[in-house]
Amino acid sequence: MSNKIIVRAPNHLGDCIMSMPMISETGEAFPGCSLTLLIREGLSELFEGNQAIDERLTFPDRYAHGLAGVFKLTDIIKKGKYDTGFILPPSFSSASSFKLAGVRERIGYIADGRRLLLTKALPLPEPINSTHRSETYLNLLRRSYGKEYSYSKPKLFLSDDDISRGVKLLEGFGVDSSAGYTVIAFRSVAESRRWGVENYTRLAKWIVSELNLTVLLTGQKEDAPEGNSIAESAGQAKVINLAGKTGIRELASVLSNAAVFIGNDSGAAHLAAAVGTAVVVLSGADDPQETSPLAARKKMLYLNQLGCISCLKNKCPQKSSKFMKCMKGITFEMTSSAIRELLNSN
Repeated sequence: MSNKIIVRAPNHLGDCIMSMPMISETGEAFPGCSLTLLIREGLSELFEGNQAIDERLTFPDRYAHGLAGVFKLTDIIKKGKYDTGFILPPSFSSASSFKLAGVRERIGYIADGRRLLLTKALPLPEPINSTHRSETYLNLLRRSYGKEYSYSKPKLFLSDDDISRGVKLLEGFGVDSSAGYTVIAFRSVAESRRWGVENYTRLAKWIVSELNLTVLLTGQKEDAPEGNSIAESAGQAKVINLAGKTGIRELASVLSNAAVFIGNDSGAAHLAAAVGTAVVVLSGADDPQETSPLAARKKMLYLNQLGCISCLKNKCPQKSSKFMKCMKGITFEMTSSAIRELLNSN
């Protein structure tokens, strides 16, 4: 086995969480080796305190894709003179950087025309998307060395400082962290996975009035206006918009104490699952068999009778009454019932 290993982390929060078992097992399986994680700056804090990782190399988020990214990452990787590299993103550009940087053994799945850039090119599982992505990442390690490395679901451990920062964040918004609250991720990047402002507004009102729980809205900075709209339309002081106001570990701390998380298959949902929170997942264009959050307590709302379900398209190609049916068909009653079931089972 090589002495210096580098792992190129995925580019998105949910995928990074799904890669945790593989990354941790790599460090534990080869204790005499040095393990470096190459990761976007915006995601690096997710792996703070991970004992399997010796070094985190970060790069600006704008270099995650494209030709400029290839050269930027090549310069970063080349300095380490790595023996072995695991390339988790399936892109041509990610493999190109490892090849140009002179990483001797380059391991990854065959995708995006990059077979010749890899020294150990492995075919994806058949049929496609038949294995959960978290296990697909770990299988890259298993199949490369012919060993049955153990698998455990992604788990994020929070420090006392993480918990303290989450408590202070909520105090700043007048929320007592010891009181009950829920977290709603109300907006997806992909248009095809959005349940809509009206639905989330109605749900927020119901949670406050019927369950007597505070509602915390979470999302990216660009989601804040929509979050403000939900909070204002709900007309409840106990609906608070945190979109764009939390770092990853702050959000993880907040999620760890939530009664339940509600949202689509997203980075926030995976984060909630990784800290042990119950989740209600509104699933439509995504493929739950491959990417559903691995929560111990989960209710998944999924209209599997639809012929177009799990299309994986970011924009719904259907017309007329079939447009966005996978999300429009998920009713308020279905969602509120799932929340009640999870809360009653706690």
